[in-house]
Amino acid sequence: MNKILSAVVFALLGAVAVNFLPKFRKQKKQDNNNSNKDSMSRNDFYQPYERSERHTSGSSRVDESRPSTVAIIYRSEMDYISRCIHDYPNIETGGQLFGYLTENGSPVVCYAIGPGKNANHQPAFFNQDTEYLQTIYNELNRRYGLRYIGEWHSHHQLGLAKPSGHDASTIVHGIQRSNFRHFLLCIGNCDNNYHSTLNAFTFHINDQYHYFHAPWKLIETESPYRPIVDRDLQHLLSHPRYPRASYGTNYILSESGQSSMVTPNYGDNYWLNDKSNNLILKNIIDYLATYNGEEYQVKPQIDADKHVHLLVQRFNGAVQITFGERFPEEAPMIIPSVGIPYKRDVNWNYNGNIFETFIHYYDDMFRTYETNHPNEAGNQDEQNNQDEQTIIIQP
Repeated sequence: MNKILSAVVFALLGAVAVNFLPKFRKQKKQDNNNSNKDSMSRNDFYQPYERSERHTSGSSRVDESRPSTVAIIYRSEMDYISRCIHDYPNIETGGQLFGYLTENGSPVVCYAIGPGKNANHQPAFFNQDTEYLQTIYNELNRRYGLRYIGEWHSHHQLGLAKPSGHDASTIVHGIQRSNFRHFLLCIGNCDNNYHSTLNAFTFHINDQYHYFHAPWKLIETESPYRPIVDRDLQHLLSHPRYPRASYGTNYILSESGQSSMVTPNYGDNYWLNDKSNNLILKNIIDYLATYNGEEYQVKPQIDADKHVHLLVQRFNGAVQITFGERFPEEAPMIIPSVGIPYKRDVNWNYNGNIFETFIHYYDDMFRTYETNHPNEAGNQDEQNNQDEQTIIIQP
């Protein structure tokens, strides 16, 4: 695979030109202390540490001289990678990770990027758009001081949730050339239900032929860099088209220090516990993203009560949609921002078909009303300002 080649060079923080990357593919590891390794397969050559050997649950002690036992990531960046994976559910994709290392060598992912427009996606390999990567890296490092700390790619058709032998060998050759002590490699997968997983593997230059499957320490908030970088570099960035993240089972470190495989869950009676309803939610998002022949950005979120919210960015404001605990028996809460005319007294007539009922309800509230009352935006502003229960959403 060539997926890692386009990225490792940037660990030199811009000091090495991109054109030396293909040499990684041709370079063969020479190890005078292990003459028998030439006869071993790649998968025998690079072996993961056993978790029991490397990680004690609840311990805060980290040995900086070996691969980190934890990887830290903001929820927004894991969501971003999940969306990128869903853009290419049947072929490989990838991107790079930027942030910093803690004093113990644990990687902190502050900003993730996906593939550039000229990236090469194939069933069994991925090549990043190197010009895109170089441009974004230069800006992230120059403007915000973010370091290149690793990369991610997906393994769909290969069915691997861990680095292949080629992945590991490429990482080793890369950190040797750049003298990069720590490196984070993330392997993503996507199942038929559009649930993604993301596994973190940490490498260290002192022990190059072992890597560690690290649990994620998930920071449940948006990275402080995400909105700033997205705004400042909007003319350069390529973003995923898929509107929402969706997860399978991930290896997560809890606040108590216990690491375990965690599958996201909702309340016992929440509608999305039925997996078939995840496809309905996707259809709702797709419907909102192209509503009335226009293109809108739809941002899904999950609150502390595990309820799903959708923020629909429109040309004249935004609409927040909340699917509460009793949805679909009860209507979703829909709150438009000032400037968007809408009909208030709309009936939610649930007939057993969630998608059909939703689009009728949403249409009655917006499309029908806007068509019949095209000049009432100004009046609606005044009404909204006088309504104490209306929440003003800033787009």
